Amino acid sequence: MSWGTELWDQFDNLEKHTQWGIDILEKYIKFVKERTEIELSYAKQLRNLSKKYQPKKNSKEEEEYRYTACKAFLSTLNEMNDYAGQHEVVSENLTSQIIAGLARYVQEVKQERKSHFHDGRKAQQHIETCWKQLESSKRRFERDCKEADRAQQYFEKMDADINVTKADVEKVRGK
Repeated sequence: MSWGTELWDQFDNLEKHTQWGIDILEKYIKFVKERTEIELSYAKQLRNLSKKYQPKKNSKEEEEYRYTACKAFLSTLNEMNDYAGQHEVVSENLTSQIIAGLARYVQEVKQERKSHFHDGRKAQQHIETCWKQLESSKRRFERDCKEADRAQQYFEKMDADINVTKADVEKVRGK
């Protein structure tokens, strides 16, 4: 048995299964969107934290930052700011590459699915019509066969009757 024959008469199941696949993709897109929001929020929080602890320009505090421990702290704040930038880049890449690409793909799949199921429904309707025509032809054939049998029996009965003329026999036979 080939793959295609396993799907015969499985139109409804196939429709549910393909919709499930689309739903999963849309769920994943939503997940990635939420993650990008978290990445951006985290980046903003890191930047705000870094800014909060930066020494004020032209203040006494700025003079104290020439010592090694303070320079290390400033370096940590600058690294945290860079780290925030990396989270922003991750968020931008998720948005531009994954979300945008998947959204396009989902739209293509939905359109293709819609087209295929439209064709499938038309084919199902055609099959339905053909079955009805077949049943009608079958009933007509059975009716015609019974009528032919009755005519044959009547002909044989008339042919066997010696009181019936040849003209009468030919008139039953349809000639």
